Amino acid sequence: MINRLHRYIFKELFISIIASFCFFVILLILATTFRDLSEMLNGGKLGFQLFCQLMLLLLPVVSVYAIPLAVLSGILIAFGRLSSNSEITAMKSLGLSLYQIASSVFLIAFICMVLSALTSLHFAPNALLSYRTLIVKSIFENPIGFMQEKKFIKEFPGYVIYLNERDGSKLKDFWIWEMDESNRVEMFIRSKTGELSYDQNTNALTLNLNNGSIERRSGVLNKTIQVDSPKILFFENLPISLPLNDIFGRSENQILRFKHMTFAQLMKERERVIEKDRASEVRFSDERANIQNYIHKIFSQAYSVFALAIIGIPLAIKVGRKESYVNVFLALAVAFGYHFLFILMSWFSEIPGLRSDLILWVPNILFQSLGFWLFAKSANQ
Repeated sequence: MINRLHRYIFKELFISIIASFCFFVILLILATTFRDLSEMLNGGKLGFQLFCQLMLLLLPVVSVYAIPLAVLSGILIAFGRLSSNSEITAMKSLGLSLYQIASSVFLIAFICMVLSALTSLHFAPNALLSYRTLIVKSIFENPIGFMQEKKFIKEFPGYVIYLNERDGSKLKDFWIWEMDESNRVEMFIRSKTGELSYDQNTNALTLNLNNGSIERRSGVLNKTIQVDSPKILFFENLPISLPLNDIFGRSENQILRFKHMTFAQLMKERERVIEKDRASEVRFSDERANIQNYIHKIFSQAYSVFALAIIGIPLAIKVGRKESYVNVFLALAVAFGYHFLFILMSWFSEIPGLRSDLILWVPNILFQSLGFWLFAKSANQ
């Protein structure tokens, strides 16, 4: 009888968690990069096969955030339905304690916690590298696809580009506005023809303009054109470099570089930094703090699956609603509270003398403590 009940609860949890996982994966993809990729597909910058490959590579990346949400909402949905149908009360009347009833939750939460850590430290970094490689390959093979005729191109920071005509590989009648940090026009460039190429070393598109003019402007706003004293220069050839780093989120700062490292690479980098600190007689450098913060952040986020699962069981029994949308909104509210507290703890990294890598575990400790208190309270009722 007990084994049958455990199988029944496990089945309810498994179905709810899988359905929630699919929902949150789709939601996160739609909220992040789907729009950009679909625009690139419609604009001819990506082929359909490459578009599908890139979408599949996004799955491990968004799964890191979807797994905790899916486990929490799956528990709320499954146990909320069991509670609303008085099935939890019936199980207790058979002599089962809440700890026995929730044993399936502990098992699933532990499995998902390990899966989250593996995804964050192995599958997601490899997926990100493959994603970037495919993007760069598509640009290298078809750089001209980034230029669409009769459309204002605003994807390159600091530039607004308009191409009037494209005849195969030949680009004709360019209009280019170079903007300053206040989004005001500093320079207007007009060119009769141009050619486009990709520079792999600088990760940039090089636009070679021919037979045109440069008009430097002052006091020219983006919305209201006001020319004070334009200065016009003519040229036969003018190369313009259009960096792709900002478009695809590639940054050279250290935090972003960690995202592309597996656990073995992170530990190797950590050993290198420790040896560097020893050689320079530095006790704990900022570089070492950054890498340790990132490692602790990954493990803390993975452990949040278990911490949120603990708090999800008594919440589901207390609320006792079988409507899935109510439990999903409740899961989002709890996850938002956890995320807000996590961000709040990360602010302490700026305070000297504090171990900011250990402070990142405070949200897990607080939520797990609250979960155990609520769980014990529900078990005694």
